[in-house]
Amino acid sequence: METIKPIYDIVKDVVHTVWAYAKYPLCYGDYVSKFKEKKESLLARQGDIKSKIETQRYPGKIQSREVKDWLDRGDKIIQDVEDKVSRVGCFSHMCAAKYLDEKTREMKEIFDEGEKYTEVDAILVVDDHSRKGIAIPTPELQGREATKTKILKYLVEDNVTRIGVCGLGGIGKTTIIKHVYNELLNRETKFKKVVLVTVTKHFDIIKLQKDIANQLKVPLLEEDATMRAAVLSEMLAKSCYLLILDDVWENIALEDVGIPNLVGSNSCKLVLTTRFQDVARCMNCKIVNLEPLLEKEALQLFLNKVGNVVLSTDGVIKKAIKPTLKKIVKECGGLPLLIVTVASSMTEISSPQLWENALDELRNRKRTMASTRTVEGTMNDAFEILKFSFDHLNDEKIQNCFLYCALYPENFAIRKRKLIECWIEEGFIAQMETRHKMNCQGQAILRKLEDNYLLETVQTLQSTIIDDEDERAVKMHDLLRAMALDITSKSPRFLVKSGMNIRELPNKEQWTKDLKRVSLMRNSIEEIPRDLSSPECRMLTTLLLSHNNLSNFPDSFFEQMNELKILDLSKNFKLKSLPSSISKLKNLTTLLLIGCVQLRKVPDLSNCQAITKLNFNRSGIEEIPEGMEMLVNLKYLDLSNTKIRKLPEGILQKLSCLQMLALRINGIQVKGEDLWPLEKLEYFDGDLIDWNELSIFLKMMQSRRERFRDYRLGIGSGEGTSRYRRYWKRLFQVSCIPITSEKPVLLPHNVEAIALERCHDVKCLDQLSFLKDIVNLTICILHECQSIEFALSSLFNFNPLQYLQHLRLDKLENLISLFEEEALDPSALSFPLKAIMIRDCPKIKKLFSPRLLVRHLQNLEQILVMDCEELEEIIASEESEEEDGMLPLHKLKMLALSGMPKLKTICGRTRVLVCDSLETLVIDDCPLLERVPLSPPPSLKEIDVSSKESWELLKWEHPNAKDILSPFVELTGRWSMSLHKHRDTTTCSAVQ
Repeated sequence: METIKPIYDIVKDVVHTVWAYAKYPLCYGDYVSKFKEKKESLLARQGDIKSKIETQRYPGKIQSREVKDWLDRGDKIIQDVEDKVSRVGCFSHMCAAKYLDEKTREMKEIFDEGEKYTEVDAILVVDDHSRKGIAIPTPELQGREATKTKILKYLVEDNVTRIGVCGLGGIGKTTIIKHVYNELLNRETKFKKVVLVTVTKHFDIIKLQKDIANQLKVPLLEEDATMRAAVLSEMLAKSCYLLILDDVWENIALEDVGIPNLVGSNSCKLVLTTRFQDVARCMNCKIVNLEPLLEKEALQLFLNKVGNVVLSTDGVIKKAIKPTLKKIVKECGGLPLLIVTVASSMTEISSPQLWENALDELRNRKRTMASTRTVEGTMNDAFEILKFSFDHLNDEKIQNCFLYCALYPENFAIRKRKLIECWIEEGFIAQMETRHKMNCQGQAILRKLEDNYLLETVQTLQSTIIDDEDERAVKMHDLLRAMALDITSKSPRFLVKSGMNIRELPNKEQWTKDLKRVSLMRNSIEEIPRDLSSPECRMLTTLLLSHNNLSNFPDSFFEQMNELKILDLSKNFKLKSLPSSISKLKNLTTLLLIGCVQLRKVPDLSNCQAITKLNFNRSGIEEIPEGMEMLVNLKYLDLSNTKIRKLPEGILQKLSCLQMLALRINGIQVKGEDLWPLEKLEYFDGDLIDWNELSIFLKMMQSRRERFRDYRLGIGSGEGTSRYRRYWKRLFQVSCIPITSEKPVLLPHNVEAIALERCHDVKCLDQLSFLKDIVNLTICILHECQSIEFALSSLFNFNPLQYLQHLRLDKLENLISLFEEEALDPSALSFPLKAIMIRDCPKIKKLFSPRLLVRHLQNLEQILVMDCEELEEIIASEESEEEDGMLPLHKLKMLALSGMPKLKTICGRTRVLVCDSLETLVIDDCPLLERVPLSPPPSLKEIDVSSKESWELLKWEHPNAKDILSPFVELTGRWSMSLHKHRDTTTCSAVQ
């Protein structure tokens, strides 16, 4: 036996050795399959980790070297194997299989090594210390290389610490400084960070400090400006920074901001841009004057804006126009603002004779003007060339529309919708059959002014969210505003002191007899001086005194304003009475008292029969003004949210010219037959008594379908209707009356929003049969409906709700869940819901399941949850599912959580939300919530928490999250203010 055993071992070894080689050619296919399987696993893990990197990476962060090395090794081994196997014919299957086996083992090791990067707290990105800032998109720099070089040269010289770039308005100071900024990001310099912030004319030290801190990523939680300055100064003193302050209008005390003493080779340096050399000198700057564009660059810019009208078929300037065109460009003096405005005024002119006439006009202007006068730092020749573009609008009404914009404060974003309303009131827009057509003409005028570079479109928060052209705004370049004010200093003469924080009216000498329009809006005026008891302004047509602190007027104040047409006293919250002299304004067409909450009564209007518009919305008036039944020309009447308790019998029938009627007043309902005589009505906001009156109203709508376009319609008691109605068009609201009756109910065919308030017989939305024919329903609000346990039961089986985008649930005492998920169709696509707001629903404990969120709610952009006292989880934990993992909400922009004493978790203890579009995070009065399951989103703009202590208690997934996010923190200390802000500007306006 002793002899046999060694033989057995020898045979065993031989077999093992033979098999070790034989298995490769015999099982080649298996090795290929194993490699492919492991490759797919590795690629999947790499993909997950790359996605996680993207959620953590934002400006200022880069992928860690360790992770990059791991990814590179995985990519290399896969590429090497695929390259070699593609040439398998060049060597035996045995060698190929053996090679595959070895590489598959290596891939498994790499795969296992990558497991640590999948952990929730894995750090995949690090600070990019080599990065000084973020590059800024900017136009091509034309003809200013020498100036840029000079600025860069001064920045490396130790004896120059402050540089002032000076030049005329519109000459391109901001453009060149952006090019300097971008170049410094890519250069090896001593600056560890390059910071660029805009100051603007209305200097605000708190805003400037915050802007600097945001770019430096410095925690700046102190509310006091002095303490903020101390923190900034300490931070800036630690290293070498370059600060660029763009558009400085006045001497700034740098130490008050927190910019340390700029002395020594290792200190910060400062670059500022300004129109005024005196500002640069006062701040001890080395002055760099910005020169106009050279002829070649100016010509190219002109051609870019004037378009193809001046070009021949071969793409060159037409011979008949070229000499004149070049001379016109020369008259613009190399200033980009002048070049683009003049070019835009010539875009439709192809006649050589008209080009020659334009040149003569420009030259004549320069001959006749005073050569030494300046306007707010701008040479008068530049100023007059802007007037050339203004004159070439060739339409007095459009010119008046432009000049009207100068009545607003400098740099003010003027809402397009409100601006067009003002133009209509002023008579700049021709009277047409409907107000809708007049609004369309207003939009055309706006487009004309924008195309001519006389106004600039800017986004507002509302327009960004709802993509509504009416919610966009326009601004005037401050140089163009100065030009408009210069024009109106003569005829028609304006007196404009808007947004200047003045506390007193201009003195008596300024209220001259030739005044046409006066704007004192957005100031702090509290009283009328005695010597202004009756200004003698017999030509005055427009007086704008909104947003002040006036409490009363002398009784005779308006006696000598016989031609006054437009009087705006809105948002004077202290205004308690109006002078009786208003009753004598026979030419008055518009009276605006919006938001005058302490005003109880309006004088007799029986003699003011020219009035076409009255807006008393949110004022405190308690009764209809005497004589209002005499206003036979009244087209626009808004009495919403007033304290009026009764409408005089038959008064609506007497106002037969009404186009816009808003009667959103608690306790007041109208009959459908009361509205029948209003044949010109285009818009109605008010409450009907019952379902029968609704039928009458719908018949009226149907008979005037082309004219009657919009409504905010209520039925029932009307109690509390002001809560939502200000935000939505084409809204139907039911309050305090039964709904689920056998009698069929019809709604307006184009209804977009529905609100149910105190409708206690409703159990869920999809039981409402009258919704079955609605095809445009995108908004739904449920308020104080006691029987509702689920907002929706058969979510995907009820057609009208398949388009629902916004859901708001308020004070639903028995709500236990949003959706009865058993009825969900697992094969359905993502539901279009964009916004959910839940407030004061005391029984709901969990908001979403992970399955519902991932499968059906991927379009959510806003989640706001407030005062739900039993709520424990936003996204529920489920024992049947894997607890760990990512929950993607890629479109979510706002997450607001407030007033929930039992809220413990947002998405479980180990799950992580992937919200790479998140802009606003609000966490207030949630004492048990500690973990924020987010990596710092790159899009974040604001974090609102109640106190510094609350901020410090929060725990984030990313270990450095607090340092990264501190600059975005707002310590309001009172969620109510933040709540109102977010309700009005986000959830509510998002569905306006």
